[in-house]
Amino acid sequence: MEKNTRKNIISTLITAAILFAGFYGSQKMASQKKSTVSDKVTKNERRKVQLSTFTMEEAVNSIEIDGRLNAHERVAVTSKVQGIMQPGTSVKQGKYFKKGDLLYTIDSREAGYNLKAQKSSLLTAITQMMPDIKFDYPQSLGNWQQYLDAYDVDRPIQTLPSPTTDQEKYFVAGRNLQNQYYQIKSLETRLADYNIYAPFSGVVTAANVYAGALISPGQTLCNMINTSYYEIQAPVALQDLKHVRTGQKVQLRSEELDKEWTGKVSRIGTQIDNATQNIPLFITLSGSGLKDGMYLKGSLNGNALTEVIKLPKNIFLSPNSIYVVKDSTVTTKTIEPIKRGSEYVLVRGLAPNEQVITGSLAGLFEGQKVTY
Repeated sequence: MEKNTRKNIISTLITAAILFAGFYGSQKMASQKKSTVSDKVTKNERRKVQLSTFTMEEAVNSIEIDGRLNAHERVAVTSKVQGIMQPGTSVKQGKYFKKGDLLYTIDSREAGYNLKAQKSSLLTAITQMMPDIKFDYPQSLGNWQQYLDAYDVDRPIQTLPSPTTDQEKYFVAGRNLQNQYYQIKSLETRLADYNIYAPFSGVVTAANVYAGALISPGQTLCNMINTSYYEIQAPVALQDLKHVRTGQKVQLRSEELDKEWTGKVSRIGTQIDNATQNIPLFITLSGSGLKDGMYLKGSLNGNALTEVIKLPKNIFLSPNSIYVVKDSTVTTKTIEPIKRGSEYVLVRGLAPNEQVITGSLAGLFEGQKVTY
């Protein structure tokens, strides 16, 4: 019994020693360990932003224009008659002709002989009628005699003498003189078509026939363009249409030639392009150095925009919103875009004293506290 008591006392002492050693060791290690928590006071830092204020102004509404130059007039010169093209034709591609210059001559001998035959027939009919005029209508004899004396088959026919009475008019009509007269006038008009003249001052773009060729009615002889006036069809955004009117001046430029010209808005189209929502604008211009097919760029000044503010494009969150600062807090501001340029936007709805964030917008959000 005493032996077991002694064992229990020894076990209790050993256990107590072990517990004391463990407690002492843990305390020692805890006293040597450094704290990972900083003893410094935490600071609440705010994002620094760049702010700007803008003033209202009156801006020139510049509308960008570009397009391909086209001759205002272009025509296919055709023949109204048939015959052989005569030598001496000098119509070549690229050659310039003034309005009224002779382009082509077609053999007209057959038509000329037919015309003279018709004139001779009328001369015979008037000569045979003279005795009746002398006895039945003596008051008109002098007029008809004067007309007959001046009659020449090689000269353009003159208008027949006017009858002095209804009876004379019926008498002349019965002789078929009026019908012959108008047939001759028609042949004279047709004879003039054997000479073909330039319809306007311009350049030949294509020459299709040469001397000796058989020409048929309706055949295209050459193509010409009028080099006095040109036209550009340029697309304009539908939103800019309200700033455009006919008669406005347009400054146009060729970057390849480094030259400028001044055009004028001649008309505004009515058909809207479904894909782009643009409407065609037609601009006429003239001047030296212009060529058909040339590409030009320019601008026209629309109606002045009043009480607008010009903002950089890179500060916009969306097409109609920006960031402003109120009481050191970031706030979204909705505005009304009036005109968009390549680097700026003209807007309304922003007060001149409002502070607009113009620096980097990365990381900013609504309600954020900032400093500046």
